[in-house]
Amino acid sequence: MAEEFVDLSGLEALVQSQEEGIEIDLLNEQAKPIGLKIRVVGPDSDRMQKAVRDVAAEFAKAAAERESLGRDDDSDARMVAILAKATMSWSPNPKIGGSVVPFSEENVRNLYTKFRIIREQVEVRAVRRGSFTKG
Repeated sequence: MAEEFVDLSGLEALVQSQEEGIEIDLLNEQAKPIGLKIRVVGPDSDRMQKAVRDVAAEFAKAAAERESLGRDDDSDARMVAILAKATMSWSPNPKIGGSVVPFSEENVRNLYTKFRIIREQVEVRAVRRGSFTKG
């Protein structure tokens, strides 16, 4: 009798795709591309998992220092911090207020904080495994 098995190669491909990240073509409020592309890793990637752990530790330390359990606005700041760490690159460099902004974690954090429309597009794709399936 033939041995039965379950082929998990599709899940392996999903994990690999999340590690490589996806490029998100950002849109304006009229759903037209603005010309900025952001590459972000997936929820199961090592980089995203490390981001979640690092941000949790960062916010726990900050809460302990101010002797409180956190504020309501912490959840937004946490998501921005996690997404900034999970963002691999952007192209081309955006221009804000007449100045070109080079890629760095701090600049990504500032961009996501300033422009919720950008952050939400990245967040909705980065947290869904389905965003990382090929084909």
